[in-house]
Amino acid sequence: MTGASGLVAGRVLVLISEELEHDKRVLASLADYPLVEIVDLVNGDVADPPLGFLVCLRALLMLLKALSRGHGLWSLLRRHYGLSPKNAAGGWSVSLRSFVRAQGVAASLLGRLDGVRLVHAHDLFCGVVGAELSKCSGAELVYDAHEVEFHRNRRNSWLRTAFDVVVERSVLDRTRELRVVNAPIAALYEHVHDVPRERIRVVLNDHFVNRCRERSFDVPEPGRLALVYVGAGIRGRQLDRLASEAKRLGVPVHAFFIGELPELAIAAGWVIGPRDYESALVSLVAVHRCVMWCCVDDVCLSYRLALPNKFFQALAVGIPVVAADGSYLADLVRTHDLGFVFDGRDLEKVVRGIQSPDFADKLASVRRFRFGLTAGLLRI
Repeated sequence: MTGASGLVAGRVLVLISEELEHDKRVLASLADYPLVEIVDLVNGDVADPPLGFLVCLRALLMLLKALSRGHGLWSLLRRHYGLSPKNAAGGWSVSLRSFVRAQGVAASLLGRLDGVRLVHAHDLFCGVVGAELSKCSGAELVYDAHEVEFHRNRRNSWLRTAFDVVVERSVLDRTRELRVVNAPIAALYEHVHDVPRERIRVVLNDHFVNRCRERSFDVPEPGRLALVYVGAGIRGRQLDRLASEAKRLGVPVHAFFIGELPELAIAAGWVIGPRDYESALVSLVAVHRCVMWCCVDDVCLSYRLALPNKFFQALAVGIPVVAADGSYLADLVRTHDLGFVFDGRDLEKVVRGIQSPDFADKLASVRRFRFGLTAGLLRI
């Protein structure tokens, strides 16, 4: 229940399934609530209870609903987004096990619901747990899908996607507010789940300190350039392409990895910065012509429509970005002159653009865009 100030009167359970330290979206959401208990559902806060008959029955019902929903769902995804399933059922058992485990985790948390007035769930696994807790306690539910929970970087088979859509719909049926990262993903959830617009809140990943006002905008010499990457060293971010192209062109890459350091970065001789990277990044962009690598493979809707943290970090320090062709971010880059679009083949054109006198115009465009966001003049 919320008071006149919009704050929740009572305890709030914030459910997470990833490391909290670097998830600025979760950290920012905590500011909304005065009394918060953070529950890590993956890294040891809760144990899995034995599997019960009722949970198995729920899973079977979800499967039957998925089989019923699948044809209409994939027709919609094909019509609006040009998507087709990779295969019939690949990866479905992973989603099934996740759903079953979430039911069990929820049962193990029932004793911690005293005085809880709201459950705030980050991602679909947490959403399933949160929906069960909401049903048992009467607490309101806020579900933050972040990007697109039912079509991520994985095996998106016909059955798996349909199953996750049905599971997510069951979460949304109990959700007071759905949070997503941008307007296109809000439209996607309206199409797929028929969520009323008034129940969807767009919360950008714009959680970084604005350094634009703190640095000089003298453009460094063309010879002092750097490609910058901030984030996880995982597949799907075109890091292998960046490594091979940067090596071929002799362009330095400065990387700030959150999590494990990938072997390809070591082998390619990248300059590896600290995990607590913001001060080092500010220093780097002050003396180099920098662009932020924001490329992803077009393997899922979550990647295609995303506006990632690194994009907003680039805006905060006032540097352009490199976006993969075909992504929503590439559309923004073209519309607002925020950097360069990479077609997956030739980085040399991007490097020439960084060295060009026109690079100063892109820096100015980034500043204007950033200020427009800050003033609430842009909806993205």
